[in-house]
Amino acid sequence: MLPSNQKYLVFDTETEGLNLFSSKTWQLSWIICQGNKIIETHDEFIAHKELNIPKVVKKITGFNWDTYNAKSKSLDEVWEKFEKYIFDPQYIVVGQNLLGFDVYMIALLQRLLGQEPDYSYLPRIYDTRAFGKAYREEIDKPKRDLLSWQYKIINDRSLKAKVSQNQLLKFFDIEFDESKLHNALYDIKMCYQIFLKLKKHMDL
Repeated sequence: MLPSNQKYLVFDTETEGLNLFSSKTWQLSWIICQGNKIIETHDEFIAHKELNIPKVVKKITGFNWDTYNAKSKSLDEVWEKFEKYIFDPQYIVVGQNLLGFDVYMIALLQRLLGQEPDYSYLPRIYDTRAFGKAYREEIDKPKRDLLSWQYKIINDRSLKAKVSQNQLLKFFDIEFDESKLHNALYDIKMCYQIFLKLKKHMDL
């Protein structure tokens, strides 16, 4: 089991679209949690010379050019803050569909900075989509190699449980404002509530 004083990095990205190899991240949010408490909050907007936000993405995420222009910072500045957490082994990394999407977005950010992607944090990931599906399908977690197990769970098409963040919030009877979903900061706060439920029920 994870120790009671374990610290968690919970993060999410909002992007132009869903292309794993080209969509630019314009919002990167993360919180640091310990126990039931959020002890740090970071909500960053990343400046790009060109940014193409389709109407459907604007509608889903609530993207607003005025807010973006007022709050956006250089990628170098945002990354300098974020990398201190993501590569620090003291943190368990938590998020919804990290293995299916956000790890690719982090790799893209590193490439934009002229860096080779660093995937060394992947073994510390607890993806709530994977654990949520396992819990709903009554599959026990293994004692080792959680990363490979999570990938198998995510990609097993025979598992039919509905495990979007919205669906997991409803399944665990967690109160939430559906209109605020797909804002990265709100999403990670809700994601951590899901993780706490999974931690309790799956003896994580």
